Amino acid sequence: MGFRKESYATVWEVEPVSDTLTKGRISISRKNKQTGEYETDFSGFVSFVGTVAAKNATQLKEKDRIKLGDVDVTNRYDSEKKITYTNYKIFSFEKQDETPPPTGAEKTQSTVDSGEVDDSRLPF
Repeated sequence: MGFRKESYATVWEVEPVSDTLTKGRISISRKNKQTGEYETDFSGFVSFVGTVAAKNATQLKEKDRIKLGDVDVTNRYDSEKKITYTNYKIFSFEKQDETPPPTGAEKTQSTVDSGEVDDSRLPF
């Protein structure tokens, strides 16, 4: 899956830098269908950029799961050092709940009334 929009990531650490920037370390894995083992597609340092993303990232704890929203990857080459720097930026994300939402069979059933309509609130 890799570092892209709508990928699910595990947060390993976060460090606030400013009101608009929080640095963090995440990993993204996928399950190998042949072996049943999880393989890491991405693991690295990222920047949560923007007021909302940076603030929300400071609330994350180790092993929290997030779904990536808007992301960007940029490269910058330093000709003096002859090094290419790659920057991974996250502009939005959603924290995933610990428990998955209920599926069709697990949803609570609504109660059925007697079938009589209460017409006291009808306009006619």
